[in-house]
Amino acid sequence: MNLVLITSSHKSDTEAEMVTKMFEAGLKTLHLRKPKLSTKHFTAFIQSIPTHFHDRIIIHSHHDLIFKFNLKGVHFTGIHLSRKLKKWWFLRRLRLSGKKITNTRGYRKLSEVYNKEEMAFDYILIGTIFNTLNNELYSGYYEQGLKAAMKIPGKTFLARGGMNEITIEKAYNLGFSGVALSNVIWKAENPFQKFVSILDYCQKKNIPID
Repeated sequence: MNLVLITSSHKSDTEAEMVTKMFEAGLKTLHLRKPKLSTKHFTAFIQSIPTHFHDRIIIHSHHDLIFKFNLKGVHFTGIHLSRKLKKWWFLRRLRLSGKKITNTRGYRKLSEVYNKEEMAFDYILIGTIFNTLNNELYSGYYEQGLKAAMKIPGKTFLARGGMNEITIEKAYNLGFSGVALSNVIWKAENPFQKFVSILDYCQKKNIPID
C-alpha cells in the first residue's frame, strides 16, 4: 500500500527539515501543496530539501518547475484540467523533454470515480473519506460503493482525509491502493515521531507499505 504525505498548506520554517527526516525514515512520496506560495518561495522550499530526495516530490502548483528540478511528478487540480490550451502545451513540452513523471489528480465525490478522463493518471486521491470525530466513512461514501470503485479498470485510488492509524487500516481493508496523510501528521505535537509511529502501526498490523 502506498503511503504518501501532503504538506500543510501554510508556510512553515521547519517543515522542509521534518520532511527530509521523513524521507530518511522511508517516506516515498511527498505531495507539495502550498497554494499561497509564490514561485520564488515554492522553489526555495524544494531547494531546502536535499537533491537526492527531489525525485520523491509531486508538485500541486508551479508545474513548470518539473523542467527545472528532477521531481517525481505533478498533481492536476480541477482548474489545471479546465485550462485546455495550457494543459495541452504543458503535456507537449513534457513529451518533447522525454521526462517520465507521475501524474495524479483528486476526486471529492464517490460518483466521480466513473468519470472518463482525457489523460491517464497514475493514481487519484479521493476524499474526504473519513470523519475524524468517529473514524467512520464521511457522508457520501459507503463501503459497497468504495469496494466497487476499487475494481474499476485503469484507475488506482488513494484515500485522503481523516487518516489515522485506525482509518488507514480501514482503507486497506476497503481495497485502497494507498492513503494520503496530512493533518494527522502536521497537527501532531511531534510530526516526525507521529509519522514513525504510523509506520510502526502498519508493520504491526501486517499492512505492507510501498
